[in-house]
Amino acid sequence: MNNIDQLLNEVKWFNKHKELKSSANGEDFNMFRICGVDHYENTHSAILAEILNPKGSHNFGAKFLEAFVETLKRSGLIEDSFDFGMQNVAVITEDASVFGRLDILIRNSQSQALLLENKIYAGDQHDQLLRYQNFGKREFGDQFKLLYLTLQGNESSNADKEIVDYIQVSYSEVILDWLERCIEISARSPIVRETLIQYANHVKSLTNNTTANTMSQELIDKLSTLENLEAAYTIANNLSKVRNNIINTVLIPQLNELADELGIIFDSTEGDYVNTSWAGFKFIIPHYKNYNIFTEFGKRGLENHIIGFMPKSKTGDNTAFYKIKEKVGGGNNRYAFQKFPMYPNWHADAMKAILTGEMKTIIKDKIQNLLEITKEIENI
Repeated sequence: MNNIDQLLNEVKWFNKHKELKSSANGEDFNMFRICGVDHYENTHSAILAEILNPKGSHNFGAKFLEAFVETLKRSGLIEDSFDFGMQNVAVITEDASVFGRLDILIRNSQSQALLLENKIYAGDQHDQLLRYQNFGKREFGDQFKLLYLTLQGNESSNADKEIVDYIQVSYSEVILDWLERCIEISARSPIVRETLIQYANHVKSLTNNTTANTMSQELIDKLSTLENLEAAYTIANNLSKVRNNIINTVLIPQLNELADELGIIFDSTEGDYVNTSWAGFKFIIPHYKNYNIFTEFGKRGLENHIIGFMPKSKTGDNTAFYKIKEKVGGGNNRYAFQKFPMYPNWHADAMKAILTGEMKTIIKDKIQNLLEITKEIENI
């Protein structure tokens, strides 16, 4: 038990130190993450294209594009002899031709080009890079470079490097190095500089290069030692029980209180919420004839939490369903629901919110909102 206590204290120190460092450098606040840019390749392509465009709204002319080419050379990805001219440069996104739709095309008046295919999470299409190579040869002869961008600089899963001459470019190293150079260039332009810093931090988050992830590796190394391994396993093996215990002993009494306060009935009991598929909670609405309010986790492990209305019975009157669904904003053929606010996945932050009473307040506010927006619907 002493080993476990000591390890818990060390983990607590790591977490506190990680929070302080993330807070100090502002990594936690990021508008790109808030706006959900994460996996939308078209959005990332639009951002990169705007930075690379000499005519872009950043007003730095070709400096960012020059820095990009220089970064590729310093990384050993293109030869020093490839002298890409900066005269009459055009940057085009989603360039469509019979060869496909290229994410970013950068061309100049000297018939040179950089062809960028951007892959964040999506897989390769059939012969995609081969088609783009054929496009490049037809349009630019041997004066082009085909760049294949992925988070970690991976090879294409659908292109033979003996046939297709493409260059693997990583967000985690090459794009971040280039963005850091752009930040230096824009040092005297606060809005451009801070926007680039935000995007660079977002890329670090996507590629696990943040301060938090660096410190997480330190913690992993600490837990991997012989003296800490048994204690680490003991804690890990009981984590599901801890989460269930918090739900059963703290949240369920809170939800009973909540139901009494709102004049409804809480209709769920203690159980193994963490390891049960489609676990959730149900509230009976006495003054609604055909529908109750429910919450449900779409994925085992308390993930993908939703909240909305469910029919009281399979044979009940469902004439109000489509009006309910319209008010709630989504659902399927029988249930009307929406994403649970703030805590769609119940991990450490959600458990803390339960212990502080914040989760009860969020659920109460959401139920009140659902009742308010549906109170005029007939036959509900």
